[in-house]
Amino acid sequence: MIQSCVVHTDRETYLSCTRCGRPACADCLIPASVGFHCRECVAVASAQTPRVRTARRYTPFLTFIFIGISVLGYLLQEVDSTIFNKLALVGYAQYADGTWLGVANGEWYRLATVALLHGGILHLLFNMYALWAIGTSLESVIGRWRFGAIYVVSLLGGSSASLLFNASNIPAVGASGAIFGLFGATVIVNRRGGLNAASMYTVIAINLAMGFVIPNVDWHAHLGGLLFGAASTALFVAGPAHKWLGGRIAGILLLLLVAFFLDSQRVTELQLLVGQ
Repeated sequence: MIQSCVVHTDRETYLSCTRCGRPACADCLIPASVGFHCRECVAVASAQTPRVRTARRYTPFLTFIFIGISVLGYLLQEVDSTIFNKLALVGYAQYADGTWLGVANGEWYRLATVALLHGGILHLLFNMYALWAIGTSLESVIGRWRFGAIYVVSLLGGSSASLLFNASNIPAVGASGAIFGLFGATVIVNRRGGLNAASMYTVIAINLAMGFVIPNVDWHAHLGGLLFGAASTALFVAGPAHKWLGGRIAGILLLLLVAFFLDSQRVTELQLLVGQ
């Protein structure tokens, strides 16, 4: 039986939509995987199809910036030997002339500048390779500002652990605390994305074990950075990305306040020990 198109009622047609069955002319039908669909059915199907959003990819700009700063710091350290004493992480110690130096002497910047120095070219190369290998992929997945925040929080967390548990007059150097924080961040991101984190556990275990085997390795900073990095990352990736921004920022600030409180307690202890 000849029918009229439901849209163009003045047109007779033998065709119909294979989805809804309504008669339609050739101008109103769109080829589908099976048969032809009318424009209304195509619009309904399009609205019901979930949109798949791919994760944004970032050029690992901050990773290269952090590597460049560390390399520059090491070169300056090699050119000017006084930079080591000025920037290394020291709790409280005396120069040969009797003057004091260290965090307990008000030089709080040492908690951050420790990442600019390294104990030798091999120490630098090992840390920079680890930063490049982990940082480039992690930054591209979670974005620059999250990556930068995690790096800084991990660095300060590792420095706090070093200040708390190491001898006050033994200098600590290196970006290892921040890098271990990125190890912890990678574990959290992989687990959040349903990926296997077993290989990362192995990397962390091996590197932590090296701290107990190789002399003069600050494993306290490694562990502190690892914990702070994992905690800060958990705050960033928990729940939908577009929600709870204020809560996430508050959580990061709380982590920093915890580190500052512990540092302050240690500084007070060291000052009392030397009677200042």
